Amino acid sequence: MTLRADPSHLPRLAAGQPMVMVAEGVMDPSPLAAPALEVWMVSNRSGASLLHPHGTRAPDPEAAVPLPTPPMGTLALVASERLRIAPLTRWWTEASGLPAPPFLLAPTGQAAMPGLIALLADSLAAAARRESEALQAVTAARQEMEETREAMADTVRLLAHRPPAAPRLVLSGEEGEAAPITGAARHKLGTGLAGLAAIAVHLAGPATGHGLLRLRLLAAESDRVVGSWAIPAAELAPGWLTLDLPTPLGPLHETAVLEVIPEGDGLPALSREARWAGTEGEHPLALRAWAGAPGSRYLAPAHWMPEEVGLALPPTDIPLSLPAASWEAALPLEGQAEMIALGEEMPRPLLRAAAKGRAILLLPHIHAAGLDRVRIAFSAARGTGASVAAWVHAVDAAPSDAATLDRLGTGGAMTGWRAVPEEGLELTLPLSARLSGRASLVIGLQAGDEDASAEVSGVTLSAIGMGEALPAAPAQAVAPAPAVAPVQAPRATLPPQPAAAPPAPPAAIPATPAVPSAASPFAPAAPGPQPAAPPTVPPAPALPAASTQPPAPPAAIPVATAAPAARPVASPPAAPVMPAPLKPTPAAPAPQPAPLPAPPVRVVAPTPAPQAVAPAAAPAAGPRLYAPPTLQPPPMPRPVGEPAPAPEPARPAVAPLTPTRPATPPVRATPTNVAPGRAPARFEAVRLHQHLPGESYRHLDMTVASLASGPMRWASVRLKLASKDGEARLEFRQAAGWPHMFRDWLGRASDKFGPFLRVSHPELREFLDSIKDERDAAMMQALFAVLPRAAEDAARQAGLSVADTAQWSDTAKSLQDEGLRSAP
Repeated sequence: MTLRADPSHLPRLAAGQPMVMVAEGVMDPSPLAAPALEVWMVSNRSGASLLHPHGTRAPDPEAAVPLPTPPMGTLALVASERLRIAPLTRWWTEASGLPAPPFLLAPTGQAAMPGLIALLADSLAAAARRESEALQAVTAARQEMEETREAMADTVRLLAHRPPAAPRLVLSGEEGEAAPITGAARHKLGTGLAGLAAIAVHLAGPATGHGLLRLRLLAAESDRVVGSWAIPAAELAPGWLTLDLPTPLGPLHETAVLEVIPEGDGLPALSREARWAGTEGEHPLALRAWAGAPGSRYLAPAHWMPEEVGLALPPTDIPLSLPAASWEAALPLEGQAEMIALGEEMPRPLLRAAAKGRAILLLPHIHAAGLDRVRIAFSAARGTGASVAAWVHAVDAAPSDAATLDRLGTGGAMTGWRAVPEEGLELTLPLSARLSGRASLVIGLQAGDEDASAEVSGVTLSAIGMGEALPAAPAQAVAPAPAVAPVQAPRATLPPQPAAAPPAPPAAIPATPAVPSAASPFAPAAPGPQPAAPPTVPPAPALPAASTQPPAPPAAIPVATAAPAARPVASPPAAPVMPAPLKPTPAAPAPQPAPLPAPPVRVVAPTPAPQAVAPAAAPAAGPRLYAPPTLQPPPMPRPVGEPAPAPEPARPAVAPLTPTRPATPPVRATPTNVAPGRAPARFEAVRLHQHLPGESYRHLDMTVASLASGPMRWASVRLKLASKDGEARLEFRQAAGWPHMFRDWLGRASDKFGPFLRVSHPELREFLDSIKDERDAAMMQALFAVLPRAAEDAARQAGLSVADTAQWSDTAKSLQDEGLRSAP
């Protein structure tokens, strides 16, 4: 037996509304109905049990559908005989696994009232108990939340007083020679947001204007802003531009997207990724990223825009109208302005100006966080020679009267007077990031030889579309004014610094020669062209392990403590020079201050374009380059009574580049994929350098730290696990940032980054047969043993989905099967 109902009744049955099910044979069940209690009838037609509301006909058995689950809001089953309701109770138990509701034996609806009232009382008492328990649980949850909040606040205060920990590199991009990227666009980082501490983009050239480069770090799935920066053009120089977050992000399991919005002209383009093997012309943005543990460092980032963090960005180019409260706060500065409306329309302002006069309306505050431009639409213009204009001012620099309209402060903009035709006109102004998401808007009407009027039919805010760029906000008013000599702040002079000789560039990693073999395609050939040496950079003293800045990536600008950075230092743009009626400053020579004592201060010069800053003296030391931290393997157990092994020979001293705190990737301390007859392989951590997505080509650039197999250990093994048109590949390189892994280098190909060894799945067996060095062969077998687990860890660090992670694991598994099958 299965209970069936009309398809149109299924939503009501699934709503959980309290109800009573009455079988046929009960006379007049109407006394049971109430506004909060429904009565449903169970009728038998053609051997089918049909459920329908009281007062309606039973549905057609052929049109009725079976109920997937019993109606959970049922309080009682009413029938004149138990046999009439017995099949229903059995179906209820079988379908839901729960006991059927209580059964009431009654010949009429009135006779069932006493029993139903008792059931309702029990149900009400049970609901009251559940409500009381829920309130107690809510109270306990609030107390726990308050205790957790206090504990988190104490933890944050404790962590903030510790030295900031250096983040680890999780995405390592290289600038390429393809055409750079200009205009507004969004770029996927190839990694997730979890733990992200800093990102870097590569500027392809210098800035030549006075614009502003705006960048936002977004969560792709929710389209929320998690980081926002605005960098003036004066502080943009060719090379890597690092953007810090105040603290590493928490467990945000969303895709990281970087939004670039150039504001103004003359801003540098962004370089494309060099290591791209996909479709020509689709090179992604050259990016680098660092990650850290939550609470590992707290910074005050440069160029940070806190007012945009946490915003849910509106859809691109969707106009957002001003609320009524903004118009209620509008103030007329000159002329006449009134609000008009027809019928149920929203009130809109009407500006009226006498002949040769003006009407000026000020909106003192509009909220524009996350928005990029404002549009003002005029309609129903009257008066020959009438013109309109609009101004945007900072909230704290709003004009107090009509005479100060053209005195634009930082981030201000104006349209100038434009003739308005009778059919209307629309003006557009940019909303600069220098306004910090708050602005004042001024709308003006200027009459000609006769009285003029114009309606402001709408004022809307919107975000620009991708591929567009915001125009530069004018630094001064357009109205003519006598020239005013700018007053420059006195320059601070530095003590003379002795010049430091630049260090020699780092030597390339030598390749171990091997005996060539004509029978193998992996026989070594003559050394190919070596990668170009990094540019000579000023020396920098050694830094402590806990640094307040992200570590410099390979071949990047070194970090220095005393010497100024290679990037020009400039302060935030000062307020522009105001035109008349300001009085010129007397041209008296400013006294030169005495030289400042050490420590040196930064020189701030109001120059329109970035200029090189000569490096100051620093201790003679090489540039500090970032390298992934290496975890030491755990000690091997030794039987009781066995003498301790002899210490290993001393190795050349290497400057410590790792942070004092251990890295956070998961530790694999247990043996992995133990094969019969072989020593178990294990590793401690995987560090992702880059995830490059794509349709035909994709790869994971990762380092397996502390790989071990039996008595043999390798501190770090870096590789690229790639897939080209569905074919699995492995790639190893001899280049900067890559460890020296092979004793006998078998690669014979080279590119501009240096020698590389690329092995596809069909070539794997031949490659393994060509390895003659025992330690190299053992390393490859250990790598194949841990490859699927390492690929899974790297995919998770990249923030990939479960399906994509499984694809990478399967790619590694295919190589593992072929590699272990080829082993003797």
